[in-house]
Amino acid sequence: MSENQEPVTGPAVWMGRDLEQTDGWITPLTPLDVSELAGALAAVENRNMPVQEITASDFPLKNLGTRLKALASELENGRGFGIVRGFPAQDFSEESCKIVSWGLCSYFGAGIPQSRQGDWINHVIDVSDQTSAPKPDLEHIIKRGQLRTNHAGGELDFHTDTTDIFALFSLRKAKAGGASRLISSAMLHNLILREKPDYLKALYDGYYYMSQAVDNVGEAPRVSAQRVPVFTRKGDTVQGYYISQVVQRAIDQGGVTYNPIEDDARHEIQRVAERPGVAFEFMLEPGDLLMVNNRAVMHARHDYEDYPELDRRRHLFRLWMATTPEMMAKTFKAPSDRVYAEART
Repeated sequence: MSENQEPVTGPAVWMGRDLEQTDGWITPLTPLDVSELAGALAAVENRNMPVQEITASDFPLKNLGTRLKALASELENGRGFGIVRGFPAQDFSEESCKIVSWGLCSYFGAGIPQSRQGDWINHVIDVSDQTSAPKPDLEHIIKRGQLRTNHAGGELDFHTDTTDIFALFSLRKAKAGGASRLISSAMLHNLILREKPDYLKALYDGYYYMSQAVDNVGEAPRVSAQRVPVFTRKGDTVQGYYISQVVQRAIDQGGVTYNPIEDDARHEIQRVAERPGVAFEFMLEPGDLLMVNNRAVMHARHDYEDYPELDRRRHLFRLWMATTPEMMAKTFKAPSDRVYAEART
């Protein structure tokens, strides 16, 4: 049996139903922690720093910082995610919450841009019915025409982002629904190995990616030069990477075709993830910061009912952090380019 055909073991292999019986994935903030955050926020605001230039040294958290570093180790070597809970977001402005979310995330890696327009802190909010931007942050999003999934409502299937670590800071919940969902990439790997090993081979071979035109240099859409693996073996661990809509775009617009097993294997990802007990599901409360190792955990979202008023809608900040040399670029690279570079290493 080849290495790729061996099941993965370790703390990164988990079932959602088991995590529901614990609260070890929560890092609760104490009154002292909140006071530290408020002090660090005030210091940064007094310096009038651009948010993307803030580092951990600019945002000192003497007590909380030690626990954040422990959580960073859990992301890297443990279950792959955690939630920092208890920041009173309702008592602070949206701009202040941006600084707090970035300051917290600076303890987990280097912040990187999420588009060619920058988007150092990206909005997760449904603006699909908006024809003009209600705030400057959203102007280029509205003008772009073709919205990304984080700027539209509804359900999201299981996928990863184009980064090492991503974070979601919750400002507001939806009127109803919208639970976050996580699955262990290693557990997904093991379940498919046990039941459909021929599918697992297809997932190790991977798929071609095709980014949106606006993401590419010169705005010329193109298919990745080679396949990008869904699973990559790293010693005793497995790393996952899969963005379903970018793979589908290569099929719909790039002329890419697959054999029946390859094509159905990508759908098996969703089928297995949807089984009872596999995914861990929870609601992000206002002030929660969800931290996720993008290589160890895939994420999704349940459908939801939102408010008609934009300023009451479900709203989160998304942040991307780099921890590996290949992701440390200060300029955005499209998934079809960036993942190609990673696949070669």
